[in-house]
Amino acid sequence: MDSTLTHKIHTEQVKRLYHNFGVIIPGNLFVGLMVVVMAWGKGDRLYLSLWYLLMLAVLSWRYYDSRQFAQQMITETPALCHWERHFTLGSGLTGALWGVVFWLAFLPEHPQLILFVVCIYAGLMSAGGATSSARMPAFIAFALPASIPIIVSMIRAGSFTYVFMGMICFVFMLTSMIVAAMHSRTTRESIRLRFENLDLITSLGQEKERAETNQAIAEQAVVAKDKFLAAASHDLRQPLHAQSLYLDAIEPHVKTTGQTALEALRKTNEALANLFNSLLDVSRLNAGSIDIQRGHLHLHDMAQALYEEHQPRAAEKGLQLHCDCPPLTVHTDPILLERIVRNLLSNAIRYTREGNISLTCRQQDADTVSITVSDTGVGIPKEELDNIFTEYYQLNNTERDRNKGLGLGLSIVNKLCDLLDIGLTCESEPGKGSTFTLSVLAGDARLVNPVANQPAPIIQLHKTVLVVDDEQDILSGTEFLLKEWGCTVVTGESAAELLAKLRQHPVTPDLILADYRLRDNLTGVGAVADIRAFYGKPVPAVIITGDTSPAILQEVRDSGLFLMHKPIAPAKLRAALHQMAAFTEA
Repeated sequence: MDSTLTHKIHTEQVKRLYHNFGVIIPGNLFVGLMVVVMAWGKGDRLYLSLWYLLMLAVLSWRYYDSRQFAQQMITETPALCHWERHFTLGSGLTGALWGVVFWLAFLPEHPQLILFVVCIYAGLMSAGGATSSARMPAFIAFALPASIPIIVSMIRAGSFTYVFMGMICFVFMLTSMIVAAMHSRTTRESIRLRFENLDLITSLGQEKERAETNQAIAEQAVVAKDKFLAAASHDLRQPLHAQSLYLDAIEPHVKTTGQTALEALRKTNEALANLFNSLLDVSRLNAGSIDIQRGHLHLHDMAQALYEEHQPRAAEKGLQLHCDCPPLTVHTDPILLERIVRNLLSNAIRYTREGNISLTCRQQDADTVSITVSDTGVGIPKEELDNIFTEYYQLNNTERDRNKGLGLGLSIVNKLCDLLDIGLTCESEPGKGSTFTLSVLAGDARLVNPVANQPAPIIQLHKTVLVVDDEQDILSGTEFLLKEWGCTVVTGESAAELLAKLRQHPVTPDLILADYRLRDNLTGVGAVADIRAFYGKPVPAVIITGDTSPAILQEVRDSGLFLMHKPIAPAKLRAALHQMAAFTEA
């Protein structure tokens, strides 16, 4: 047993000895007085008087000793062995005095007195076991001198009755010692358990504090990660966004011989954009800043579009891509469902070296439609099935090949399925492939919006657009592209700079394009508010951002402004501007 715990138990045992002493003094004085009164007219009165005075003196000394012990417990660490010896000595003196009075009161000619003495003896032994057994030496020091005189006196009396009573008292003494020893062990064990429980509680408290500290550190790390991700993605998206604008703007001016290089550059730009969009999707999902727009849609149209989108890439790898989707209708968010299936198809093509991939849709029951993406790829070990849906987790990509993504595709799929209440299951066998199945709520073909997914017509916009961005390259690229589309453009690196130009050359704007993060801790949301205040009307506005911080995404969402994320494909920007312009005209 640990020495510290042993010391604590010993301390508690000695404390209990002195704590119980509070009932010993009045009990001994009262019972002693009763014995003197009962024997006063039968025994030697002088001896009885001296005995009582000695008992009073011993108990007074023991009382003083207990007070000293209590005082030392308050002021300093007590010397346990010293105080235990004092208590044992006091118990021995008290027991010896009781043995003397039992010897004085043992008068065979007065059997009633002897019976009274035997009863007193039995009571004292029981009380001694209860008050002194915390430490067995203290009890034995009392029991032996108190018992031996009366036992010897009865045996020496000679008659069968007294000898028999003496033997009974001897057995009672031994039994009392055994019971006291058992009580002592029980007391010691209870004290040990109490201290172990206290240590356990303390340990649990410390573990809880450590867990809370670790949780706080983890939360701080998540915040730091979000801040880093927001800052880094914003800085990296800026040139990427500008590049995409210039690529689209210069396409009409590139000669035929340069089209191949331009297409390769566009693919590189698109690959980087996909990586950033994956990061952005995770941040938006974590922030809860994705709006769900449920509707009824023809599943065949979506499946066919995704098939046509992924067929060229599958063909490049020599894979057979099959699509089997009869006319079925589902009720969910069309854009988010398309994102889920697109991620599953991209993953299947990425991790399949040979064979085929299939996209299959079936009526599962009256209320559910199943969408299945199967492949003959590398497969997933059973022990990894839960891990593949966590963020940044990838199998077989220790070299971090960027062509295999960031390990966010299935995490996004899982989060979007939870968001849309879509069932998601995965069956896989290493070396044979994987099958992902979505269970989507069935829809009503009569409620499908026939023009919901039709692209906006490509026409010259001929609108006046105000652009606010603190990156000169992006300002120039955006201005160049918008002018190619027939727009009148006024630019500024801040709302103040833009408004200064507008005061000199007033225009009536149709639309505002503003980057979220501007210099001097200003934001595009504030810039839009300043421009609207200048014109005194809610000019339609689009916030463009490269940030992935959930807090920033939530702020823009709460402002009610239309949000787009860098890098923006020019076709998407054009469609958004056309939509905003059409809304303004309406």
